[in-house]
Amino acid sequence: MPRLLLIVFGLCFAAAAHCAGADVKLMSFNIRCGSCEQIDDVNHWSRRQLLVVDLIKKSQADLIGLQEAELFQVRDLVAALADYEFVAAGRDDGKAQGESTAILYRKSRFSMLAQQTLWLSPTPEVVGKGWDAALNRTATMVRLKERDSGAQLVLINSHFDHQGVLARTESTRLLVKLARAQDVPVVVTGDFNYTKKFPAYAIIADALNDAERVTQKPAEGGDISFNGFGKWIEPGNKIDFIFVNAGFDVLTHAIITDTYQGNYPSDHYALSATLRLH
Repeated sequence: MPRLLLIVFGLCFAAAAHCAGADVKLMSFNIRCGSCEQIDDVNHWSRRQLLVVDLIKKSQADLIGLQEAELFQVRDLVAALADYEFVAAGRDDGKAQGESTAILYRKSRFSMLAQQTLWLSPTPEVVGKGWDAALNRTATMVRLKERDSGAQLVLINSHFDHQGVLARTESTRLLVKLARAQDVPVVVTGDFNYTKKFPAYAIIADALNDAERVTQKPAEGGDISFNGFGKWIEPGNKIDFIFVNAGFDVLTHAIITDTYQGNYPSDHYALSATLRLH
């Protein structure tokens, strides 16, 4: 475990509050990079932005983990949505270059106590690729305090590599290690680029609860999260997940399959969950 990470997230341990607040609405959403399509493509960000905004508004999410979010996209969303602050760092330089695993949080409800971006590699504090990954990959971690109750939680949001088998396995181990190091309720969101059949899924599912599996109300929305803008609808192709530790009960879990007159907000469906702090 990187020493810096332990210092940053250890600052609040002695004063950690565990009193439960109100239910927390959570979203995890790979919004598709904003510069991936040509300007005249129907799926260009300029045509999808308002669809993503509408989806988030309807979700009433308090916390949002975004994947593939370029910094200009994050700023577009925060400008269009009331009451959110964000944490994001580009994966290519730790600043503004490249995609991010941004986290948005409702600022009227939460205050941020600590934040850190880590690279999925053997040297998480150094910008770069890990193991057999094709690209730089990151995890963003924030520690938040609920303003009314004083309850604290940690949200870890990540996006695993799409090619490296070892990278996805070791990235899973890294996220489990991060989650276990916290002394408060933890939620992990992300595009894991693997389904439940991939061996590394068992590693994280043994350490944390898959929200879909432990939800008190039956999960909704099917079993597909990657849709390829409607061109790749394959049963069981769920590669996005929400995991929680024992600090949360999961009340609801859904894959949001909304489209807008045949147009898709992203090439992934968003995930949502309602969580209750113990």
